[in-house]
Amino acid sequence: NLALLMNQTTDVVISQNSIISLHTQLHNELRQLILSGRWPNATRIPSESEFVEHLKISRSTVRLALQHIEVEGLIERIAGRGTFVTYTAVQARAERIIAFVTCDFDSEHQLLTLNGIESEARAHGYQVSFSQATNHQEEIDILERLQEKHAGVILWSNILQAPLQNDNRYKQLRIPIVLVDRKMYGLDYDCVISDNYGGSRNLMQHFVELGHQHIVFLSHHIVELSSVKDRYRAYQDVLRENGLTPIDPWIIGPPGKEMSFKRALRSSVDNKSLELQAIKDYMLNAHPRPTAIFAINDLLAVLAMRAMKLLDLPLPDAVSIAGFDDI
Repeated sequence: NLALLMNQTTDVVISQNSIISLHTQLHNELRQLILSGRWPNATRIPSESEFVEHLKISRSTVRLALQHIEVEGLIERIAGRGTFVTYTAVQARAERIIAFVTCDFDSEHQLLTLNGIESEARAHGYQVSFSQATNHQEEIDILERLQEKHAGVILWSNILQAPLQNDNRYKQLRIPIVLVDRKMYGLDYDCVISDNYGGSRNLMQHFVELGHQHIVFLSHHIVELSSVKDRYRAYQDVLRENGLTPIDPWIIGPPGKEMSFKRALRSSVDNKSLELQAIKDYMLNAHPRPTAIFAINDLLAVLAMRAMKLLDLPLPDAVSIAGFDDI
């Protein structure tokens, strides 16, 4: 049915401006449509020509995406008839559970993560549960309850120092756990994490190429967090490789905690906030005065920008500022 085929083609949306390659975008779109059941088993999918016309991409790009889907066993090409879905979506059952357990839920990162988890899990016939743990005790209690339900867990953990607290209870868990954003020292879990070291090296190299010699590292108190450690290590390595001297991090925010999204925003609009005052004091007492600030995330970069404005230091003429997250 031509009308059905055209409707199916318009189900697919890709971005010409994305850093993700076109064939990967198309592969992901097709995979999601098939796994979710939106394109049911035995139905014909659009032809290469229809994808090319609708998406304005090359035939080789379309062919590569279809080859990947075919290798996964989701489609079958039948000579003279076309290409057909060969996958039946699994219906969700109560016992098929993936849990997202997080230490905080006040940032866009957390919401985007939950949306991605829910979309992929649903396509594979799983239900998603969500829990927030405000401390280590709550976290391990939640994980032990999920173990009784035979759930898989995606864990954005509370801060875990080395040696690991509650070590034995974590090691006794017998459920699959995938970590997000930060590693847990002492435990051998899979982890989905940014290239904190490589990205930070690129940032620091950019500062050095601009001619900066006095660069500071702005962080919250939890400098032992794996992502922060990797970023600070890159800061130190690039400076030393260029004959420059690293200094101790500038630390702001509540002791023993990460800087929350809400606190950072509140502090940025309160000229008397402790965080802004701390950055101002660091800058006024620094000799020589730094010409560049590497903030461990964009929230702290915003605070640094605000502090420089209060000090009448123009950006980037007097001070260059960079954050890591690109939010």
